[in-house]
Amino acid sequence: MDETGSYEYYEDVNWGLLRLWGKRTGLRVLDVGCGFANTSEAICKLGNEVTGIELDEHAASVAATRVTRVVRADVQAFGDIERQLGDSKFDVIMFADVLEHLAWPIGVLRGYLRWLAPEGSVIVSLPNVGLWSVRFSLLFGTFDYADTGVLDRTHLRFFTRKTARHLLDAAGLEPVRVQYNPGLVRPLVPLAKKMMGSGGDGPHDPAALLNSRPYKLYLRMIYPLELAISRLVPGLLAFQHIFEAKRKNTKP
Repeated sequence: MDETGSYEYYEDVNWGLLRLWGKRTGLRVLDVGCGFANTSEAICKLGNEVTGIELDEHAASVAATRVTRVVRADVQAFGDIERQLGDSKFDVIMFADVLEHLAWPIGVLRGYLRWLAPEGSVIVSLPNVGLWSVRFSLLFGTFDYADTGVLDRTHLRFFTRKTARHLLDAAGLEPVRVQYNPGLVRPLVPLAKKMMGSGGDGPHDPAALLNSRPYKLYLRMIYPLELAISRLVPGLLAFQHIFEAKRKNTKP
């Protein structure tokens, strides 16, 4: 694992999370670790009030143009966040590919429940370490980190569908809806991002992949087929598992 190399972040949209969201509107949403807010921008455009939490200055400035409000803070700095959010309550709190970057995700997940409305829900998206490509690599004794994907070198925790449910249970939550993002073609994304990298010859464009013609073609032609096939065995073929959960003993 190379801890000295440069890390080029690329914007993306969590399409599985948006499928789970559907057409819901009029809700107060807290997007924890919102990044550039590509996904929550779509939720905001549906008529929801979205507050993002983001530490990176550049990402936060971009996100501020896409959602209702951005709180600049470390997602684990509860004192700082509480000073800015006060006793606000949210109908939905989202952790879209955030918890795997934290050393103690259960504690962080529990900590945010103070801002969850009594009948509110939590949406958690986690990469699936049980993906076929990871399993195949392990057969040959390989567990190599990459700049993106399930083995992103910034990931500290790894989850299967089963252990993701254990995470929710330990935080006092129970799933009420489940979605996923397919992972048949996804293992090729690191290669695509490497080809689009600046390589030091120019400024890095975080939107390069999202705005590229191959990516748009993938969404239109390949993604629907990949989604249908992955539905057969999501534990093996899903790149991300997405759960919507509520406090235990709270009706959906």
